[in-house]
Amino acid sequence: NLVANAAEHARSRVAVSCDVAGGHLVIEVADDGPGFSPAALERGCERLFTDDSSRSSRDGGRHYGLGLHAASEAASAHGGSVSLANSPSGGAVATIAVPLCGA
Repeated sequence: NLVANAAEHARSRVAVSCDVAGGHLVIEVADDGPGFSPAALERGCERLFTDDSSRSSRDGGRHYGLGLHAASEAASAHGGSVSLANSPSGGAVATIAVPLCGA
């Protein structure tokens, strides 16, 4: 879902990176689109939250506010989290962090 969202809202670039930091696997998905609105930064992972004013779908597709929530719930079930941010250079950044086994 995070990669699909980034691809939908990107102008021309989506970057996916994986790293190990502080005993966590950290997966970051970034795009060069318009970024998240202030409301989406605060509430984007809430169930049924939609805010297409800042990240409208290119193809007119509908959003139901389930994808980021599902990603957040899956990460949480494994002791992790999803965070949303805007890049200083522009675009949105979604990060999943989950603890490594045995860490």
